[in-house]
Amino acid sequence: MASFDEYLTIGNIFLVIFFLLILNQLVVLYQFRKMPPGPRLTSLPFIGNLLSFDSGDGFMKITASLRKKYGRVFSVKIGSFKVVIAGDTASVKELLVRKSADYAGRPPLHSFMRSTFDGKDIAAGDYSPAWKFHRKIFIAAIRRYLSDKQVVEKTIAEQATKLMQYFEDQSLKDFDPANVLMESIANVSCRILFGKRFDSSHSDYKELLKLNDDFFSDYDINTQRFLLDFFPIAKFFPFRAYRLMYEMIDQVYEILRRQLKIQEKESSNSAEVDSLTGSFLQEKAAAENEVGAEERASFLSDEYMLSNMRDMFVAGYDTTSSTLRWAIAFLVHHPEIQKEIQNQLDEVVGKDRMPNLDDLPNLPLVQAMIMETQRLGNVAENTLPHYTLKDTTLAGFRVPKDTIVFANLAQVHLDPSCWENPHSFNPHRHIDADGQLITNTGNFLPFSAGRRVCAGEALAKVELFLFLTWMLHKFTFLPSEDGTVPDLEGHTGLTHFPALYKIRAKKRSL
Repeated sequence: MASFDEYLTIGNIFLVIFFLLILNQLVVLYQFRKMPPGPRLTSLPFIGNLLSFDSGDGFMKITASLRKKYGRVFSVKIGSFKVVIAGDTASVKELLVRKSADYAGRPPLHSFMRSTFDGKDIAAGDYSPAWKFHRKIFIAAIRRYLSDKQVVEKTIAEQATKLMQYFEDQSLKDFDPANVLMESIANVSCRILFGKRFDSSHSDYKELLKLNDDFFSDYDINTQRFLLDFFPIAKFFPFRAYRLMYEMIDQVYEILRRQLKIQEKESSNSAEVDSLTGSFLQEKAAAENEVGAEERASFLSDEYMLSNMRDMFVAGYDTTSSTLRWAIAFLVHHPEIQKEIQNQLDEVVGKDRMPNLDDLPNLPLVQAMIMETQRLGNVAENTLPHYTLKDTTLAGFRVPKDTIVFANLAQVHLDPSCWENPHSFNPHRHIDADGQLITNTGNFLPFSAGRRVCAGEALAKVELFLFLTWMLHKFTFLPSEDGTVPDLEGHTGLTHFPALYKIRAKKRSL
């Protein structure tokens, strides 16, 4: 039998545990005072409210129970971080637009730091003079490229022509369009990033595509990245996903470093700047030769340039190609809408030429279909995490400095108070009674908004318009031979993308 002393020892242990739990609850209650509601009493030491999340992939699924219980704006503790999740339209616009300056930061998450040389990029970098400087160069380079319609149309036409040939070669057989769409968009990104396109057999190009696809779509990597971000101690455990993530990041930078060296050599022999990398190198050379420009020169180190090159390639092509895949999937489900769009194309463009950017104002149904695809496909279900730079408020609740805040864009896009039958695919909801495109509702945020709005928004819109008009002008997309249509459930990695599917492409008689 256990002695009295042993009982006393066990009792003391339980008392200590009980005391620590009570202390933890008091600390949590104090930290979250006047903050949005959330599961306070189930917050545990070290892990916080981790056990309060549902299972599943994607933000909408894992937060379903919390949203149902606490509403569309709630707060949780994950590890040592205070986290607020905003899902109603008013609060999302408040944090992204009205109080954009308060929420413009990025948290020092491990995966951000590890993949961007400690935040030296636009996507994950904290709000700072360096961040503003790089974003300015980034946007200027894209605007310079888009300002020449002929160059833009020629670049995209080259890729679209190859895409059309691929569709034709399938001869009405079942095929999966995922890879060919990714390659097409990736080469447009390469043209802007490097000033040239790559042959599909180019070793660096093939490897970049593979690494990027793995990074965005591997569920295990993205799940364990979450653990690493909110529980840094997890890096000491032998998770395979951590090793793979580090290896992929290092391989991407090895390839980009090689391309940067090539660009440095080419730019030294030419005064013309026709790429994002060339713009960075030109700025770097000017800063190094300017007295008193040391700080500006420090913003143009190789690490800064490599991180932003990665942003341009990695984020730019994945989201756009996923949107194209969603568009095809929805159109196969809705042949009547596909036919209506093709009728408008025939009326505006005719049969003797291909669509171009001058046609855009006269093709509102195409634009509406793209908007509806973005709304219902929700490639970006939620924003990257914002980080409060000062004590502020949201929906009347207190949000202290250094709080991580997510804006759930999918909830805004599926809000029944903003959209009639929100789960139905209906491009006509974006067209008014006069047949004009509705663009100013404030409830449509596929590129986010405010200071952290997607820097590549203008480019993505051009790519989506030209690729989709070319495809629908030439082809009709059909279910697979056995009548199977694409699954519209989707999967979530870093983005929300369609499950792999097979379709057929029937060449139109023009």
